[in-house]
Amino acid sequence: MAEPEATEPDPTMCDLCGVQLTPATQIFSLVPDSSTIHPYNADLDGMRRLAACSPDHLGELQQRYRQRPYIKEELWAGKIARALRLQPDLNEEELAEVTDLNFLQIERSLTWESERFLRDTAPETDGERPEDGTHSAEGSG
Repeated sequence: MAEPEATEPDPTMCDLCGVQLTPATQIFSLVPDSSTIHPYNADLDGMRRLAACSPDHLGELQQRYRQRPYIKEELWAGKIARALRLQPDLNEEELAEVTDLNFLQIERSLTWESERFLRDTAPETDGERPEDGTHSAEGSG
């Protein structure tokens, strides 16, 4: 049995306060964010679309992303993950071709992923984990 199709798209909401946006109040901006990977368009990788209900909220959101480090290895890891999701059996040469990354970039992204995994799974010391300057990739994709 086929699932019913949604008749209306979800309303766009302010990324800061969650209020529903109307055509009269909506403000959008693109900001650099290495955790953002577009599902299928590589040209949009590394750019997050922000939606806000006012210039003040947009400014606050933009400031938050200005403070977040842009990590090339995080972006490359996302490109690799997208490629492998779409084509799980890629060899290294095919992966480089599909992602438009070179072997060094692929290696560096895998090292970054491994280090992040080890950091995230390491036991906490004195109730804190070492800072790495990143945050979760919420809403990425």
